[in-house]
This record gives sequence, C-alpha cells and structure tokens, in this order.
Amino acid sequence: MFTLWSDIDRLFNRSLSDWMLNSRADDEAFRGFHRMNLIDSGDALKFIAELPGVADKDMNLSVHQDTLTLSAKRNISHEKDNTVYLSERENYDVQRSIALPVHVDAAKAKATLKNGLLTVILPKVPESKPQQIAIHC
Repeated sequence: MFTLWSDIDRLFNRSLSDWMLNSRADDEAFRGFHRMNLIDSGDALKFIAELPGVADKDMNLSVHQDTLTLSAKRNISHEKDNTVYLSERENYDVQRSIALPVHVDAAKAKATLKNGLLTVILPKVPESKPQQIAIHC
C-alpha cells in the first residue's frame, strides 16, 4: 500500500512541476517580454534586459518623466527554398515601460548590447541641498 501512495505522489508531483514549467513558458510568451533587472548601484541605476537575437538597430530606448521605455523586435526568417523540419525560435516584439524610483540624467545615460544582454547605466540626478540666501539691508 505504501508503494502505491508513493508512486501516486511521485506522479502527481512530476505532473504538477511539468505543468508549472509549461505554464511559465507560455505565460512569458504571452506577455511578450523577457527577464529584466533594475538595480540601484549608488550613483546610478543599472537596467539589464535579456534580448537574445535582437540587433541594436531593432531597439528603441528612451527616458521620459522618470519612466524608462524599451521596445525591441526580433524577426526570424527562413530561406524560401528550404524545408523547415523544426522551428521553435519565434518572432517577438518587446514593449516595456518601467517607472524609475529616482530622477535620472537621461542625457548622460549609456547603453550597451553584448551577447543578447542589454545594459543601460542611468546616472542619478544629485539631490538638491538647501542653499543659504544672504539677506542684505
């Protein structure tokens, strides 16, 4: 009897984990975006996005009113005269707007794309400090 329940538990756990993995993959494809991080490194924000197969010419990156907006497109094409037996790589469009937690100096931002990893450094705007104003009589 114990073996039967162990086998049932194992089957249930395997089915559940397979379902969770597949639903996550389907969910990511449905949402149309990939893994991204936004990190505070002290004097700047560092934004990192996984964008495999996207060329820099197919990306647009902007900052407006403390919102970082990224759009990117990947097109996979097959040669016309070839027979395709397996095609799991897909075209996709990415469109994300991320509210930045602090003011940044967009004019000093730097972005690099290397090995499908987009890295954007967004220097913070220094906080304004109180200024003493001299009073003249």
